[in-house]
Amino acid sequence: MPYSERGVPDDTDGPPVTRLYHRGQGHSGRWPGDCVTCGRDVASFLHSLRVGVTENVTTTATSVTSTNGGTTPPCLQWRDVLVLDWCDVSDDSGMVKGLKGAGIPVQVMKDDDMEDVATAHSDVVCVTSGDRVCGLERKVVVCLNDLVTTRMFSMSRCTSQLLIVSKRRVSDVITH
Repeated sequence: MPYSERGVPDDTDGPPVTRLYHRGQGHSGRWPGDCVTCGRDVASFLHSLRVGVTENVTTTATSVTSTNGGTTPPCLQWRDVLVLDWCDVSDDSGMVKGLKGAGIPVQVMKDDDMEDVATAHSDVVCVTSGDRVCGLERKVVVCLNDLVTTRMFSMSRCTSQLLIVSKRRVSDVITH
């Protein structure tokens, strides 16, 4: 029997989950990690979260006549985002090309980058294979492929927003 919508939100302690789908016009490759369009879709989602956006804010204290102007740091920085695939990732992958093409600063994690990624020293989105960063936590985790093992590892590292990019909708899997 297929699942149906209940009309009320589920109570959870976990982060919000958003889903994007690797299918339709413009999508290429077998998996979301191979697809430039999926990379652009993920970039659009990150921009909607206002990751990396800073605003010029002028503050004036009522008891002081001076005005302090400055740039406030963004709520989310690029270093707060982790993109996990369950395959080896390279600079030539569609996902990385799509993210870079949309202006996202991306670092594909290499063995030499482990300390930098662990400490989030560089303000870049790290893209890596999920099995290379067990236990690493970020505010926003993008999980490529909707395999149960991938989701479980990704959710254990996500504190604020989980984005799953999968090949098909859960309802497609249940009804087919």
